[in-house]
Parts: sequence; structure tokens; C-alpha cells
Amino acid sequence: MILWLRVILLILVCVGFAPLTTHAVRGELDGSLEWRYGAHSAKERGEKVLDASWFAQQYSLLYRTAGDLARGRAGNYNLALGYEWTALDGSINGESTDVSLDKILYQGDILIAPGGLPLHLHLYSHDLHRSTFSTASPGGLFESLGSEGLGAQNAVVGIHNGQQNTTGLTLMLGSASGDYEGMYRDVLAHAPRLLIDYRQHYVRDLKGFTPQHYRDRNLAFVSLNKKDNWFHYRVFDHKDFINPNNDFIEKAYIIGTIDHTLQRRWVRLTNWIEFSVDGTYSTSSMSAGGREPDRRYDLNAFTVARRKGWEVANFTTFRRDSTATSLQRDLTVPIYVSKNLDPETTLRTRFIGAREDRLLFASDEESTREVVFLSNRIEALQRQPWSLTGQFDAERKTGDRGEGVALRALAELFTNRAHRPQYDIFSAYSLAYFGGEGVSGDGVDFWEQTLTGRIETDLAPNYRTGLTQEFLYGTGNLDRNVAEYILPRSDLGLLLSGEGVQRRDGTVLRSTSTWFGEYRSSRRLTSRLELVYDFLSDESGEDGVTMLSHRLRYDQRRFLATLQNRLVMGSHRVTGGVGSGSALAASSPGEAKRTLETRLHMAYFPVRSVETSLRIDHDWRTLNAGDSHQYLVEQRLRYNYFQRGGMGRKLYALGEEFIWERLDSPLADTRMARTLTLSGEFFPSIRTLLGLRLRYRYLEPEDTTIYTTYLTAGINWEKLQIALDYSYGTRDEGAIVPERKEHRWEMRARKTF
Repeated sequence: MILWLRVILLILVCVGFAPLTTHAVRGELDGSLEWRYGAHSAKERGEKVLDASWFAQQYSLLYRTAGDLARGRAGNYNLALGYEWTALDGSINGESTDVSLDKILYQGDILIAPGGLPLHLHLYSHDLHRSTFSTASPGGLFESLGSEGLGAQNAVVGIHNGQQNTTGLTLMLGSASGDYEGMYRDVLAHAPRLLIDYRQHYVRDLKGFTPQHYRDRNLAFVSLNKKDNWFHYRVFDHKDFINPNNDFIEKAYIIGTIDHTLQRRWVRLTNWIEFSVDGTYSTSSMSAGGREPDRRYDLNAFTVARRKGWEVANFTTFRRDSTATSLQRDLTVPIYVSKNLDPETTLRTRFIGAREDRLLFASDEESTREVVFLSNRIEALQRQPWSLTGQFDAERKTGDRGEGVALRALAELFTNRAHRPQYDIFSAYSLAYFGGEGVSGDGVDFWEQTLTGRIETDLAPNYRTGLTQEFLYGTGNLDRNVAEYILPRSDLGLLLSGEGVQRRDGTVLRSTSTWFGEYRSSRRLTSRLELVYDFLSDESGEDGVTMLSHRLRYDQRRFLATLQNRLVMGSHRVTGGVGSGSALAASSPGEAKRTLETRLHMAYFPVRSVETSLRIDHDWRTLNAGDSHQYLVEQRLRYNYFQRGGMGRKLYALGEEFIWERLDSPLADTRMARTLTLSGEFFPSIRTLLGLRLRYRYLEPEDTTIYTTYLTAGINWEKLQIALDYSYGTRDEGAIVPERKEHRWEMRARKTF
């Protein structure tokens, strides 16, 4: 500390003799004004049900200046000072809002970095957060459907204003290498590198829909006292002035090879050994309740050694976590070894030792878990037409949440693709044993065998086919908790079931057959047909699922078409449906006995000015209550006219969109919606716009028709934007909805200078 006081004194003396006059001063004045004036009303059967209006305005003025200190030799600065005034006068259904708020905008940013000295001081404080208008949707006839980019038709109901101040400093002393070669090297050569970083974020906004009033403080003190040995002291303090129960403070002490940016550094012992070690002690406490803070210790010791032909890596971690209610300790020691026995043979070994202790103070309940896992894998004949792989895994687990032994032996024989064989063949056989005691105390004694075979070949340059067969046979009593790294496959459910079992008693037999045929033509046309049959026989009975899927894709420069079909037969789980997110929502998930899904999408671009697309989706599902059908048809056409034969800017655009949806469900009434939208946009100049949109919608079972009209006009200059929107809609009297007439208009203007 005495050394650094001498360093700082020396720096101040040097800066004191330097000319402190500023140079290259740059100043500018920024300002803006924004208006939003509008109204939204609706009547049902002649009675007004919605009456909203608003006039929002905002004015701001900000002066900025920047310059250098001592002709740039001592640093630079950025300063700003301004004022903002925001007001809202509005009402919704008789509830008035009349509020005006003002705010001081400011920024102070000073960087002191004397050339030739290892000093970097950054001081800052700013609150340039502008007030924003909060909006809410009153509901009604105006909404965005499909893929159109219409914004929500919302009303201005409030102002988000308040303080959002950020203040802090960053002080860095010392050179990056820890050695200084400047004029004052005798004083600074052996000084440690220091970093002090303080940041406070203060938010106070009590007049918004969601009031906020809190303060966050971050403090970091980091020292590089030896080469690659960093010491950190970090504090995070959160104070909630609205709800003090949310107050908390976190402290952390870190020492090791973690630098000031919290990135891990590696230290080379030799040219082939490097390591990284760090330790952390952290506390976290809540102000409410007065309980003891949570304490946590973390230790990491990583080592990597590389030599020609072999590599060893170790990533040991230890964690001790103490709270007011529990104590937990975790230790994990993983070791990875890779060795090239010869040019064609590689041995890979993986060892993991883990221990976990947990103590609950209230019940004085203690639980432990110890796992030792060893895996050896040898890859042989890597350059031969046929390659061979063997693997043996062993695991021992003890503790209160299941314990036992798991063993697995695996052999794989497959063709080497580097030799481009006529037939691509893969075969594998594994034998596994699980023994011990499950979570409930029941005994576990289970044998599992798997046999896999796959063959693929090219029948012709454009045709490829393949067949995969997997068999699984298991017998005995199984609990999936007897092991953590060697996992059984006998606990899995059928294809698309999304289910598994915790325990099996008896015999399980599973067969999964997959065949595919694929056609590719000149990278434009691809077609793939796939058939999967999954059969499962266990103590609960026999069941099977068949899935037939087809995908066709044609991709040309101006035409794209994709067709996907999938047929699933057998009990399976379905999620969602074809819902387009417009008139009808997607169907709810559940169990189905049969599903047929069809997806067709086509897009055509005959010329630059024409875009057209068609989408047809259909879902047919057989549920327990009956059959369900969902249809979706979307057709879009857009024409763009460009000046000078298509080489100039866009002059106008015409669009048409048709959406038809239908949902037939045994659980509810049939729902249907059809929507036709016509739109036009005219661009008198590159920065002006006139737009029109007409929409027709018919809904069942409401038995009602909705007509809406949208008009828009806008100017978008660099420093002036003006927009005027008008919407009018009617809804006929329906079976369950009343007649409704609705209109909305809004003018928005923004000017900057």
C-alpha cells in the first residue's frame, strides 16, 4: 500500500506539471419533440362501450461537449446536460389521466490516462434515459393476423419516467505484464497491478404501472500480486426501497488464475504441461429474516498435459454450500486420457470420481452419494476397410438415493467411409448388468442386451436406401437410480410417447426397425421416404407404433416447394397443431391413436416485382373421444412496381392475402374462420407513404362478419417523422356476439435537431 501511495503521488506531480488546458473541444446541441394525439371508440347495439382519447407530448434539449486533456496526453472527457418535459392528457371510459413530468438529463465521462504511466482512471455518471409512453390494448376488431407487420392498435395510458442513474469509476494501476520499463521503472517495476471497479445503478420510477425504486451496487477490487495470480474482492448489493424483503448482498473472494475480466488463464509449467487453479469464498445474505448468510466455497484445479501421441486432462472441482437450512459438499475428480498406441489404434480412458454429502438441519437428515466411474474405449483398424471399436464401462454407486454396480461391454464393427465402400455397414452389440438396491430399498438385478445393425447403399448416383434394426432384451428387476453414468435403455417408452418408467420387474423386449429411401437430383429435387416400426413388450403388455413419413423439396431459382407428410399409428402423444396464430388457435396436446399430418408450402417469384405463396396444412387425429380435423390454407400475392423498368425505387405495392381455417373437434363445436385482406402502398417519394388495407372476416360458430378499413400516411425524413393512422370496423349481429362499430385514429409526429 505504501508503494502505491508513492506511485499515485508521483503521477499527480507529473500531471500537475503538464498543461491542463483542453484541446479539440467539440460541442453540439441536440433536441427533440414528440406528439401522439388520438382517440379510440366503439359502440355495441348503439351503446358506447369504449371511449378513449389521449394527447401525449414530449420535449427535450441536450447539450454535449467533448475534448482532450493536456492535448490528449492526459486523457479526454465527454459531458452532457439537458432537460426533458413529458405530459399526457387522456381518458378511458371516463377515467381521466392528466400528468406532466420533467427530468434533468446529464452525462459526465472523464478518462485520465497519462501517456507513459501505468494509470487508467475512468470516472462516469449519467442519466440519459428518456421517458417513454406506456400503452395498453382495449381489445376490439383491430388486430394483426398472419405474417403482416401491423403494430398493435394500442392507446397511450401512462408515462414511464424516473431516475435511472449510473455512477461509477474504474481505476487500473500497473502494466499488463507486471513489469514497467518507463522513466520511473525503479519505482513501478515491481508494483502489483491493481483494478478497482465501482458501479452503482439507481432506479426510481414510482408513477408507472409497475413502480420501481431500487439501487444496485457493484464493487470489484482485483490485484495481480504475482504473475498470473489474481486476487478479487467483489461485492454486489441490491436494495429495494419498495419491498425491503428483497434486499440482499453478495460478497466473493477469488484467488487464482482468474483475471480481472473473469476469464480463466492457463499457466505453462513446461512446453507440454499447463494448469489453472482458483478458489472462491462467497456469501449471500437477505436483509429480511435476520438469518445467517449463505456461504459457499469453490475450488477448481485444472491440468492439461500434451505430448506427441498422448494427452491427459484433469478438471477437479469442489463445492461446499452452507445455508440456514442445509449443508452440501460436492467433489468431482474427472480424468481423461487419450493415447495413440499405433497409427491405427487409439485408447481413450475416462475416470470420474464424485462424492456428495447433504445435511438438512431441521430433520437432522443426512444423505450421501459416491460414484466411481471408469470407461476404456479402444478404436482399432482406423485405416482399414473395416474398423473395430471396443468399450468397457464400470460404475460403482453408493448412497441413500440408490446404490449398486453397473457394467457395460460394447463392441462395434463398421466400414470405413474413407475407403468409399459400396455398402455402408454398421453393427454393434452391448451387454450390460445392473445390480444393487433402488431408492425404495427394493433389490435390483437386471441384464440388458442390445443388438444394432445398419446398412446403407447407393442404388444409383441419385438413389440411396438404408435399413436399421435395433433389438433390446432385458430381464430382471431394474431401478434407473442404481447408476448415473451407465444408463439403461430398458426404461424408455415407445416412439413419440414421451414417457419412461422408473422401475421394471420382469422381461422387456423392444424392436425398432427403420427403412429409408432417398432421391436427390441435381441439388434441386430431394425426396425422402422413411418407415419406422417400434414394438415394445414388457410386464404391462405389448404395444407398437408405426410411423411413415415423407419429405419432398424442390428448390429452383424462382420456385420453391416443400411437402411433408407423416402418418403415425399406435398410441402416442401429440402437441399443438397447425394453428397459424391468426383466427384459430392450435389444438391442445393429448393422447392420440392415429395421426396424419400434411404440410405443403409453395413460393413463386416469376419476376422481381411479383411474390406469391401458398400454404396448406391438415391434421387428422384419432382421439379417445373421436376424430379431430384441423385445416389451414394461406394464400398470399404481392406486386411491387419499380421505376425505370424495375431498376429504380419502389413506386407502389399491391397485396392480397386469404386465410381459411377450420377445426373439427369431438370436444367442442366446430370453429371456422375465413379472412380476405387487400392492401396497397403508394410511395410518392422515397420518404413518403400512403397506405390502404381492407379486410373481410367471417367467424363460426359466432356467425358474424367483420369488415375493417385501415388508412395510413407517413413522412420519414432524417429529422422529421409524421404518421397518421385511421381505422374503422364493423361487426354484424351474430349468434353469440353483438353488433359492434369501432373506429380509431392517431397522429404521431417526431422532430429532432
